[in-house]
Amino acid sequence: MIKKIQAGDTEAFDILVRKYYCSIYQFCYRRLNGDAATAEDITQDVFLKLLENIHKVRMLGKFQNYLLTIAANTCNNHYKKAKPIYTGLNTLEIADDSGSSLEKVVQTENQAAVQHAINRLPDYQKEAIILRFYYDLKIREIAAISKVKLQTYFGIVQPIIMLVFNLGLTTIFYILTRSTFKRHQVAG
Repeated sequence: MIKKIQAGDTEAFDILVRKYYCSIYQFCYRRLNGDAATAEDITQDVFLKLLENIHKVRMLGKFQNYLLTIAANTCNNHYKKAKPIYTGLNTLEIADDSGSSLEKVVQTENQAAVQHAINRLPDYQKEAIILRFYYDLKIREIAAISKVKLQTYFGIVQPIIMLVFNLGLTTIFYILTRSTFKRHQVAG
């Protein structure tokens, strides 16, 4: 399909965008702490960058990983030049929980707690966690996307990304444990 796009086939590019847009958008959305508008802009930038550099593309692995690499770099560049945005209390949405079951409320709270914990991680840890759990990528693929070198000790590959990944998981566990403990103290 890449060869068709390189030859100028716009229909092939449309197919490619339809196939990968949702996946890239979801990565950007999670990576940008749920900022939907910026995630949409960056997702479009990813596909524009792909189109602008399509003649340089040489596939060596999964194409989705290639796009995720562009998305990760674009998100990182956004953070480098972004200014903080402050939201007033009157602009926050109020959830409509009418007709919700207790399980749905608990699940939503758990998802929000996990997302909050992920959002508190440093960018490099957040990226590793998102790519591993939301995209089910292997450590080697995450290392390639994150541009982390794999080190070899005594013939065994010891990716530094494993340390980053494990540190991220430990931090999430700590944050979730602390917030659960605080909720039980307030309730009790």
